[in-house]
Amino acid sequence: MPTPAHVRIVVLRKWFPPNDPLAAKMARLCILREDLLIEMDGILAEDVQELDGHSAEFRRMYFLRNLLRTQMELSGAIQVLLGNEHFKNLLERQTDEVKAQFAAAASAIGKAHSTLKAVRNDIAGHVLESAVQAALEKINSELPDAFGFLDLGPKGNLTHYKFAGELTAEILLKDVSAEERRQLSSSKFALLTDLLPTFNLIEHCLLMYVRDRKLLDLRA
Repeated sequence: MPTPAHVRIVVLRKWFPPNDPLAAKMARLCILREDLLIEMDGILAEDVQELDGHSAEFRRMYFLRNLLRTQMELSGAIQVLLGNEHFKNLLERQTDEVKAQFAAAASAIGKAHSTLKAVRNDIAGHVLESAVQAALEKINSELPDAFGFLDLGPKGNLTHYKFAGELTAEILLKDVSAEERRQLSSSKFALLTDLLPTFNLIEHCLLMYVRDRKLLDLRA
């Protein structure tokens, strides 16, 4: 049987008081954590009937784009948190293993920053016309037989521009070589995958914060 959930009341003004920079940073992490979780679920779900009118693949790609945008926010939030003097003091009291996890996360964030920012700007936080133009030029020169479908339904909400998925995929795969695509591997997306463990660090951050402020009896 699944482990039952333990629900606790969080009085917002007590947990995250005003005029408290660390409280605002922690509240931001909590929001981003929940965003990232629902985006992960949107990618991993086998079937979401209401969202799969175009295709399950397009739904997964949509949530991936949003996840990359949120990850950019999360990476920045963790970098800011690691620069906060109060949080540095909290981290200094943790085990060597926890410190090593934060150090590894900071390293991964630094390595992936430029790649993640480029993807966010092209197709995650925005849909840049310049990115679309570059994708069209690449299709014209390297993938002249690429195609998609226009699915015309009896009503507007049942009509799908399925060819948009091909365009989106090409923008996401910018700078990924044909060889990497054939092997289903990419150094670009390996860098981004290395960021996923930062999700688990949010729980460490919140527990450190809660214990320091004696906000919750964690023995219950």
